[in-house]
Amino acid sequence: MASDQVRSFRRGALETSSLWGRDWLIPLRRAGADEALGADDAEDVNKARTAGGWYVDSALGDDGDAARLGATWAALEVLDELGRLDDLPPADRAATVTWLRSLAGKPRALDQGSALARSLHLLKEPVPAALTRIAAPGTADFAELTPDDRATRLADTYSFVLIQEAAGKRPAVDRRVWEPVLRDGAATLPYEQLHSLVHVLKAADSPKSVFAPVLERLDGERLDDGTVRDPDAYIGNPDASLFVQRLRALAGWSREDPGLSAALDREEKSGDVSQEGAERLNRAALREVTAGGGTSEQARRLCGDPRVLPTTVTEHNATQWQRTTLNCADTGASTDAPAIGTWSLDTPERVAAAATVAVGLADSGRQDRMPSWITADALKQWARNPGRFTAVYDYALVVRAYALLGGALDTALREALGRGVTPHKGCPGLPDLYQVGGGDDACDLKTTWGVWSLDRQLHGAMGWLPAAGPRNGK
Repeated sequence: MASDQVRSFRRGALETSSLWGRDWLIPLRRAGADEALGADDAEDVNKARTAGGWYVDSALGDDGDAARLGATWAALEVLDELGRLDDLPPADRAATVTWLRSLAGKPRALDQGSALARSLHLLKEPVPAALTRIAAPGTADFAELTPDDRATRLADTYSFVLIQEAAGKRPAVDRRVWEPVLRDGAATLPYEQLHSLVHVLKAADSPKSVFAPVLERLDGERLDDGTVRDPDAYIGNPDASLFVQRLRALAGWSREDPGLSAALDREEKSGDVSQEGAERLNRAALREVTAGGGTSEQARRLCGDPRVLPTTVTEHNATQWQRTTLNCADTGASTDAPAIGTWSLDTPERVAAAATVAVGLADSGRQDRMPSWITADALKQWARNPGRFTAVYDYALVVRAYALLGGALDTALREALGRGVTPHKGCPGLPDLYQVGGGDDACDLKTTWGVWSLDRQLHGAMGWLPAAGPRNGK
């Protein structure tokens, strides 16, 4: 994998989750992409550790046992991959083990049990018998289950297998049920379910011939650069639709869209929508900007919930805070000014995080709360050197922050923008959108929003906003 492509994958993973994002990069590193994870990642993971022994990942949304277990499992997997688990001070290791063991005697869901068992295994601790005595999820009624219930049964079986493996036992699962599921679904199952099913059947010692349809599918989905496409990724979602509405607003086009409102109604009435706070807020913001109707009480509650909108901003959760603040602004809900940490502006990632804070404060009407350490002088050389950034979006944010703080659009900055943004304009059929950058020439709604927002802030000086109205009213 080319270095710029590794950086692109890495950026997307870490924007989603500081700990699980790094865990997702482990297979890339094992496949030879050494730049996917490094020594700095171990340091950043250890910063997410608490005095109680568990780790915290703000992307998981709450601070209950389930979130702590998930974050701790991911953190230990990353440290293990980097060979840094043995570097844990004895007192820290003992605190984590003590905390994990305190959870082992309580009944809990299988996915929590698997995180607990795997974490103990990574720390070379025995898995309590109470965890391993859980029976495998039943399969006698599998044919009568709904598709959603089948997916849940598979997820539970996968967690059961992880528990048994962590304890050094061979999982007792029924190959006669799961092998036909793989055979019939190899070409259509979502990749996450396919991964779980393959893992379950390999643990059950299914013969290699069982996995032939999976290999055939993966080879058929492989692109010329070695990556694999995922058709499920092309399904629309409220987040993408919300960025479309923001682009319409920047271009001065109407955001009235009866079709989008109807699609949102259908999704919500289907009962098949996430009830996570961040996603409920996303849908509330989309409804407000598309159909209006005033700020909902639900949006007010969500924007005041620290599990949804962080009250303290760090370099690790700056993106989550900024994106959520933007959603709150779209709903019309007010937000409190957050406490903001400090960090060195010594890497592109940390500079982009600081710029994200600056832009988020400005977009939410809180520019008066700008931290004293985020200044135009501190950002000047970064704004003039687009080559330091992998993503066009990150670079556009940095220049936005620089200009917000008083940086001038002089000749040097114009030339830098010409190098860092203009060459990434346009895709087939999408001439006014902007590419992700960093070797990824796909056009992207978020990147386009970042570029158009920058040009609007510069009063159209770069000419990046579309000059004409929408075609066919869309």
